[in-house]
Amino acid sequence: MSDPVLLTAIDGSQNALLAAAVAARFSRLLGARLGLVTSLHVAKDPLGFGGGLFSRDLTDRLLAEARLEAESNLRAVAERIEEHCDIGLPEYFLLEGDPEQEIPHLVQSLPETIMVVVGQRGFGTESKPRGLPHLLGGLGAKLSLALAVPVLLVPPDTNIDQLCSAVFCSDPS
Repeated sequence: MSDPVLLTAIDGSQNALLAAAVAARFSRLLGARLGLVTSLHVAKDPLGFGGGLFSRDLTDRLLAEARLEAESNLRAVAERIEEHCDIGLPEYFLLEGDPEQEIPHLVQSLPETIMVVVGQRGFGTESKPRGLPHLLGGLGAKLSLALAVPVLLVPPDTNIDQLCSAVFCSDPS
């Protein structure tokens, strides 16, 4: 059996970086490989104006540019984690589609996944499942209902002194 995997969702928000710092610490403590996950989601109905607003060619070019930027961001976070957190270079997963659907597919395809770590608040916290507490991030709440592995929600006021804080710093130097 391969090493256990701990996944953390990266959306570019400061709270996602804080979650990555927590995940790096847990990864080290548990002897697990760390995986960084970003999901590129292109809305089928952009801005509510109907699906025909953008040509397929333009949508493909925007997605290709977003993919390059996301890969660059994931690589930068992975390198910071490797340099400052005393763990190996995290692998990263670039998914296409809705994160609350694609992350469970990834977890299912990686049976060695032992935990998913997400920021409690990120860029996608506006949509929350009905009936769940308001402070839960939309993605974290949905994943906690969909996954058969623990989902750790990292609040934005987590004490960074207890973490691999170099990941969280805005300045990578």
